[in-house]
Amino acid sequence: MKLKISILLSIISIIISAQTGSLNVNVYDEFSKKPLSAEINVKQLIKNVSGTGNIIVSELQSGTYNLEISSEGYETGFLNDINVVPNQNLTFSVGLNKIAKNIDEVVITKRQYKTTAESPLSLRNITSEEVQKNAGSTRDVSKAILSFPGVGSTATFRNDLFIRGGSSAENKFYIDGIEVPVINHFQTQGASGGPRGIITIDFVKDVDFYSGAFPASRNGALSSLFEFNLKQARKDKLGYKAVIGLDDMQLMADGPLSKDQSWTGLFSVRKSNLQLLFKAIGLPFLPSYYDATFKVSKKYKSGDELFFLGLGAKDSFKFNDDAEKTLTNLTLIDQLPISPQWNYTIGAGYRHLAQNGNWLLTMSRNMLDNQALKYYRNIETPDNLLYNYKSQESENKIRFDRNFNWADYQFSSGANVNFSKYYNNSTVKNVTQNTVNFDDILSEINVFQYGMYVQTARKFFDDQLQFSAGARFDASNYNEKTSNPLEQFSPRISLSYKLNPEFALNFNTGIYYQLPAYTALGFIENGKFTNENSLKYIRNSHIVGGVEYNGKNNLRLTVEGYYKKYRNYPFSLRNQISLANVGANFGVVGNEPLDSRGFGETYGIEFLAQKRTVNNFYGIMAYTFGYSKFSNAAGNLLPSSWDSRHIVAITAGKYLNRNWNLGARFRMQSGLPETPYDLQRSALVNIWNIANGPLQDFTLLNSTQGNLSHQLDLRAEKKWVFKKWQLTAYIDVVNAYGSKSPSRLPVVNLQRDANNNGIIANPTDPQNQQYYLLQTGESDRSTPLPYFGFIFEF
Repeated sequence: MKLKISILLSIISIIISAQTGSLNVNVYDEFSKKPLSAEINVKQLIKNVSGTGNIIVSELQSGTYNLEISSEGYETGFLNDINVVPNQNLTFSVGLNKIAKNIDEVVITKRQYKTTAESPLSLRNITSEEVQKNAGSTRDVSKAILSFPGVGSTATFRNDLFIRGGSSAENKFYIDGIEVPVINHFQTQGASGGPRGIITIDFVKDVDFYSGAFPASRNGALSSLFEFNLKQARKDKLGYKAVIGLDDMQLMADGPLSKDQSWTGLFSVRKSNLQLLFKAIGLPFLPSYYDATFKVSKKYKSGDELFFLGLGAKDSFKFNDDAEKTLTNLTLIDQLPISPQWNYTIGAGYRHLAQNGNWLLTMSRNMLDNQALKYYRNIETPDNLLYNYKSQESENKIRFDRNFNWADYQFSSGANVNFSKYYNNSTVKNVTQNTVNFDDILSEINVFQYGMYVQTARKFFDDQLQFSAGARFDASNYNEKTSNPLEQFSPRISLSYKLNPEFALNFNTGIYYQLPAYTALGFIENGKFTNENSLKYIRNSHIVGGVEYNGKNNLRLTVEGYYKKYRNYPFSLRNQISLANVGANFGVVGNEPLDSRGFGETYGIEFLAQKRTVNNFYGIMAYTFGYSKFSNAAGNLLPSSWDSRHIVAITAGKYLNRNWNLGARFRMQSGLPETPYDLQRSALVNIWNIANGPLQDFTLLNSTQGNLSHQLDLRAEKKWVFKKWQLTAYIDVVNAYGSKSPSRLPVVNLQRDANNNGIIANPTDPQNQQYYLLQTGESDRSTPLPYFGFIFEF
């Protein structure tokens, strides 16, 4: 009997030990990147581990942990919601900020939430685990960001983010210091939105999301900046992860690539199932895609690092002829083009740890191939061709960044160059405010851009006051108005004053510039670049101030007020509107005659209450009240297409027993301004046959308002832990109750005869006076989108 009990206990012990994992935590100075001696406290356990540089935390039972990392002379760092998987050694990196002076009387707070000297406010950090458990995000960062203040959106199924009243063309994205212009499938050329993200969230450690106070090292951001920081690959052995979901299937691998573990790699491939989901729920369009991501790194004994990074996507599109013949579905099929697209970004970087800091050299190339084909009523005859659009953008970039200390100051400086090429070979028919246009485009243009920057920071008065100042210069050879870097001088100043360990006052002001999109720079008519003598860098001046409170139990409260003033915004000469009002749909932005007369302003106030996981509960509450106004043809400021006066987001979740996790998010947004249709002009036969839909009357720009938009997203997740692997089942329901369409504009199409042809009301009149009978109706309700699947981790 004793022998049986002993054997049973041994088996249980083996099973339990097999269900443990470990963490490898790389602790370094955030500024110099040099390794630090540190102590790691595992909050859920009475366990402390010390070491220098790479610190191993072993024998952790499968589950979710929070880690506190402390080093003498440095602010405390944190790793939150770390999911330990059986039989895996996961690697994480934590950079700690140095305390300027060690004074016994000063109380050093343990900040759970990231800020920097350059960006003491308008900076939110979100971890990979927070994205994955965020209800409605479907493991997509762009959708998870909707939980934060100042962030608005246009549709349930798209990632068109407008930040603090700016358009989706004003956002920039970087991965490990390499700019990645395209992060969405079916991305709108000239903007940044699309229906689905490309970046593999499983490879992301965290994301720094800036809605202002942009660091001088980054150029071209007017409304937001996303810094994706990839995780380090595991070092014990190759590990695998597979996702089989209703929306896509994905296979990932990471681990060492050499015996000495100095070479490591991250690899991912993904295939869309979205077309199957959309067909099952009866949507009229069926998008599908493939994407791949990799990062290969070499870590030298000196601490230097060499890495190679790449990601790319291929998208295709077709119609669902079996969709229910509702007016909305028929109209979408009539109007949407067939739009194949592919893109990639590849790059390499080398980081060297110097005596008093470090430098990073990166080189990269990115390319976008965008096509769109549309025939009237989808009948493929030469006379019915509306547009055959073919365009390519490619960029080759080199960037050098240097961090160093001098006395009590921290300095960052660097430079970047960009060699780009834009090519367009297209035939496009379109109807604008006053005319019908036939554009036969053959355009090729090479653009050279460069920039340089310097930024410094220092703390004063026993670390109570933190000051940062910076400046950058940018220029391009596009024309005389963009070639002088002094014309794009971008100063910025940040201040942060600690009233006490919990409260801080924060302030930032700066001027930022962005070169217009390549579609605008390369537009050509009659063999001449139409916009060459008129376009300038877009200028945006920011002022932001706020109060921050960091309390007990990971509670953070912030209030921020902002004011943004725009100048030199591209203005459509055909439609007589600022391009600040467009960009939230499939298609192309900027491919038309433009000048830089546009101007505008946005301002508002934001409230945020955030609580990272404590007692297995987490939550975010955000509210934004704001205005967004841009100029019209008469030079008057009118509400822009992103003038959502109120935005509310409430996100919450709870870890339950037996590895359950439940989450929900509710968002509500004021109706966005809309421009009514000119139905009388739209009905003309010679207009409709080219416009292929109703025309907006831009003399009444944004004079009406859409519906109050709101939706509820739900997520449930359950994990099963086995000896050497882990299984997770999840279900995400986006827009659970199928809310009303955010647009109040009617759905407009032709009344049809028995042969499905449009009915002409006056067939005996002259051709230019004939008009169709139109049919109008309300938009269908937004469709609930259920996503479910399984995640296997080995």
